[in-house]
Amino acid sequence: MCLISINSFLSRHIFPLGNKLKAIHFVFCLLCIFCNLTSAQVFAKECDLTSSDDELVMTCRVRTLQNIADIDQSDADQSTFLTIFCDDLNHEIKIMNGTFAKLNNVQSMRIESCNILSFPDYSFWGLFSLTNLSIHLNKTSMKQILFKEESLAGLQKLQSLELDHNTLIVLPPNLFCNLENLRILNLTNSELDDARNIGLGSIENSRCLPELLVLDLSYNILKSIPDGIFSSLISLKILYLNNNQLSELYPYAFSGLSKLQSLDLSNNRISHLPEQIFQQSSDILELYLQNNSLSSLTPRAFQGLRQLVGLNLSYNSLENVISSETLADLSRLLVLDLNHNRFHMITEANFHLIRSLQILYLSYNNIHNISDNSFSSLKNLHTLTLSGNKIRYIDVNTFTGLESLNYLALSNNNIEVIHHQAFSSCKSVQNLKLRSNKLSEFPKAINDLEFLKHLDLTHNRIFNISNATFQGLKNIVSLHMARNKIGNMTKGCFQDLVSLKTLDFSYNRIQSLGHSLFDDVPELRVAKFNDNHLTDINGLFMNLRYLHTLNVSRNNITWFDYALVPTELKTLDIHDNDIDGLGNYFELELLMNLRNLDASHNIIRELTPASLPNSIEVVSFRSNRISVIGPFTFMAKTNLSYVDLRGNAIRHLDINAFRLKSIPSNHPLPEFLLSNNTLICDCSMEWLQRINHLDESRQYPMIVDLGEVTCNVTLPRQNALMEMSLTKPSDFLCRYQSHCFALCHCCEFDACDCEMMCPENCTCYSDQTWNTNMVDCSLRGYSHVPHRVPMDVTDLYLDGNDMSHVGSHSFIGRKNLRVLHLNNSNIHIIRNRTFNGLQNLLVLHLENNHVTVIEGHEFTNLTKLQELYLSHNRLKSIKNESFKHLNYLQVLYLDHNHIAEFNVWILGYNRGLLKVKLGHNKWNCECSFIERFKYWYIKHKSIIVDEGSVRCSYNNSTTMHLIEFSNSTCSNFSVIPFTSAEFVEEYMSVMIIIPMLLIIMLLTALVVWKYRNNMKMWIYNKYGVRLFEKNDYPAENEKLFDAFVSYCKKDEAFVTQMVAPELECGLPPQRLCLRYRDLPASRYMAETISEAVECSFCSIAVVSEQYLKSEWCIFELKASYHESQCNRRHKVIIILLNKVDLKELDADVRACFKAALVVHWGDRRFWEKLRYALPEGRNHRNHVNCSENKLSSTLRRSSLSNSIKLV
Repeated sequence: MCLISINSFLSRHIFPLGNKLKAIHFVFCLLCIFCNLTSAQVFAKECDLTSSDDELVMTCRVRTLQNIADIDQSDADQSTFLTIFCDDLNHEIKIMNGTFAKLNNVQSMRIESCNILSFPDYSFWGLFSLTNLSIHLNKTSMKQILFKEESLAGLQKLQSLELDHNTLIVLPPNLFCNLENLRILNLTNSELDDARNIGLGSIENSRCLPELLVLDLSYNILKSIPDGIFSSLISLKILYLNNNQLSELYPYAFSGLSKLQSLDLSNNRISHLPEQIFQQSSDILELYLQNNSLSSLTPRAFQGLRQLVGLNLSYNSLENVISSETLADLSRLLVLDLNHNRFHMITEANFHLIRSLQILYLSYNNIHNISDNSFSSLKNLHTLTLSGNKIRYIDVNTFTGLESLNYLALSNNNIEVIHHQAFSSCKSVQNLKLRSNKLSEFPKAINDLEFLKHLDLTHNRIFNISNATFQGLKNIVSLHMARNKIGNMTKGCFQDLVSLKTLDFSYNRIQSLGHSLFDDVPELRVAKFNDNHLTDINGLFMNLRYLHTLNVSRNNITWFDYALVPTELKTLDIHDNDIDGLGNYFELELLMNLRNLDASHNIIRELTPASLPNSIEVVSFRSNRISVIGPFTFMAKTNLSYVDLRGNAIRHLDINAFRLKSIPSNHPLPEFLLSNNTLICDCSMEWLQRINHLDESRQYPMIVDLGEVTCNVTLPRQNALMEMSLTKPSDFLCRYQSHCFALCHCCEFDACDCEMMCPENCTCYSDQTWNTNMVDCSLRGYSHVPHRVPMDVTDLYLDGNDMSHVGSHSFIGRKNLRVLHLNNSNIHIIRNRTFNGLQNLLVLHLENNHVTVIEGHEFTNLTKLQELYLSHNRLKSIKNESFKHLNYLQVLYLDHNHIAEFNVWILGYNRGLLKVKLGHNKWNCECSFIERFKYWYIKHKSIIVDEGSVRCSYNNSTTMHLIEFSNSTCSNFSVIPFTSAEFVEEYMSVMIIIPMLLIIMLLTALVVWKYRNNMKMWIYNKYGVRLFEKNDYPAENEKLFDAFVSYCKKDEAFVTQMVAPELECGLPPQRLCLRYRDLPASRYMAETISEAVECSFCSIAVVSEQYLKSEWCIFELKASYHESQCNRRHKVIIILLNKVDLKELDADVRACFKAALVVHWGDRRFWEKLRYALPEGRNHRNHVNCSENKLSSTLRRSSLSNSIKLV
């Protein structure tokens, strides 16, 4: 269609002489150029070229691989690395012959997340330089990926192939055999279930993958390894078979792997190792068999493994100790891991043939007995772990021969006794673990370990430490003796521990420590004495200049001063003690280097600037009794980042208590926690509610738990516990008796309106700004309104008094009064001027009084009243105009009165009503009244709070629910009128004709009304006359543009080629402001758009899917909508290109759609509707060259539809 139209146009205009051959040739050339440009644009969009280390890297995101075949040859020749990502996982991609034919120089290729289900023969033909290939497809589809026998043909230079994380299951027998130079093959996690179907050729094919070095078959579902399956892999050095389901290994499973060095069979189900299975792989250095089901090993299971240095048999079920014959050939073994098996005992014969062993793991077995000299032949052993067994006794010859032993772990046993010479043969031990045993005294055998550096005796039963306990242990660096039963210690206990740096005596029974006890360990860095019974730490740690961590928490310490700890201390934990204050007698806050302090769960009562060192960063005062925080307590703490003040007794806080030095903008504000305190929200605490927004000066912390902070709000007659985040500035009140503003000059006189004087026997409250001023005179016995109520009162409580009537002008001058309580005050009469002057009153309480009549004038001046309570009075009569002037009324309670007749339907004037109570009255049951009442009742049922109590009185005794009432129960039965027959016959014809004419006129009016827009549009397009519409755009209101056109960048072609030419070059022409054509790009784009909208008579939004995804386009639409709301003459017209689901749009956009005129592109009368919606042209000169759009205009008018594709 497009080609025919272009040909026709060229014949008529460009080649008028009829030379159509030239025309066709010209068109063909244009189409060729267009296709080449399109192809180049597609490639530019889908592939990115980047340089890395003088090499060109190509990254392509495609939907089909045809785009790879269309890559420009020059780009293909330069690229050495190629990565292909597929955009649509649900779209199946097929590889064709020649897909990669242009990529002769690519050396590395990676295919990611593509839904390729098959690779035909010669799939990668053309990649003659490829050395690395990685294919990671869509495994989530769970469909098998099929390879052909020759799928990888032509990849002679390939050295690394990764096919992991695919669903392969079965591979052709000789798939990899043509890859003669392949070094690495990764097939992990590929759902392979049979080792005979992994593409390594048949057993007879001895030339398959002769150069392969690494084969990874881990994380598959292989169940067995048949004989000779790897026999062709003569160069293989590393084989991964871990994390499969292997339960059977054939005797010759690894035959031919003479160069194998590492074999991983861990995490399988192997229960038996055939004899001599590794005999042909004598070069194995590492063998991993952990986490299998081995219960025994045959004597020749490891025969021939003379080069083996590492053997892992942990997490099996081996019960019998490995015989010497089994380990006979492992003469070079260095590491043997037998952890988590079921051995019961160790004998001398177990390890005497593996003399080179250096590391032996025997932890978490069931060993209860170790025979003498069991390790005597292991002269090179330096690490031995026996933790988690059932050993009870260590004899003198248990560790005989372990001269090189450095690390010995005996934790988590049942050791009760250690022979005093048990370690005499292994004096080189430096790290000894004896935690969680049953030792009742410090083993004397440890004193022979003169090179010991780390000793752990945690969780034993040791109860005494003397001066000779650590004799000879001068090299100990860390000593852990927590969770024992140690009592008091005196000076000299640590005299031999001259190298000690870490000391842990937590969870013991220490009540006191001798003065200068730690002077013998000057190098001490960490000291832990938490969970003891210490009452004083005076004279203990002050001389330890290298001490940086001290923990004395959960003791009974009652007194603390910073002079008791060294100035270089960085972390101090004193929580859960009985400390009542942080002393700083010598004013050391400038000298201390303390960074972390935990003083929680004490009885600290006050914080001052001297309570914390200036270097502090993190501090916790949680669960203390702090009630006072002095001004500028944290001002000098420039490194402060976290303060926990939760669970204290803080009631009042000065704003300067949390004042900080200005925090740089590139540093976060310190975080404070303040919940679970007893805060009082009075007028001095209002700043706390908005502290997290005082960030301009950056001199206050961030209260991170402000949403959990509660405070007691002091309101009249109640103390309400409220969340701080929900409070308002008006909730922060303080009591006052009198107050004189600075600008008030009459306070010394009696009648001074600007003086705030609290009336006698009343209580008055105000906030800090005096915007809230409450006066509580309730239950004070007043018989009249107090005379000296402050003029600026905002809330006045006069309830519970005895006022028979409230006089006129009782509240004159109280122009700020918002809430007035006169309930329960024995009021009988309200004067017509009682509430005069209360033009800002919002809430009026008059319930529980004795008012009988509302004359209609009582509330005339209360134009802003929102809530009126008249419940529980004796009202019998209410004039119809009583509430007519209350335009803002939302709540009206008239329940529990004696009202019989009141035209409730008059409340329709009060359009803002939300709650009405009418129950428990004596409503009249007469039909003339009840029918209108019931009609209004049904229509406004949602606002009636007590609908179940609205009843009418019937026969002065019976009451009936209003909704159940019907005409048959009316007390005044209506009279049936009588009409004579003569009257009927005389006027019968008139009675028929007149209704017929009315029906015809009504139907005509309905038809005209239904098609009124189409008729007006037809008349306008036919005669240029707008029916029943005034000109909203008079000449005196001339603007720069007739319409501002909003559209997204992707729809620019449609706007510039379709919409703009039709409107700008039509008759009459329109002046359009196009978003991307006429508006200059600037930093203040939002202001430019707003001004363009204001300078236009209307706005046109071209809405498509891309338009609704653009934030700028949504902004332009909202700007146009906002202008239409401010200027009723400004129209918003939406040209809808696609169907739009309004439910998926946000509320603001839906509002724009509802307020705009929507014209659908493709509508039969699209242009007529659009022109009718626009203002009339001014016959002004075109501001665009219409001749430039002649071609597009011709094509558009020759089109039978509004298809965008024709442009």
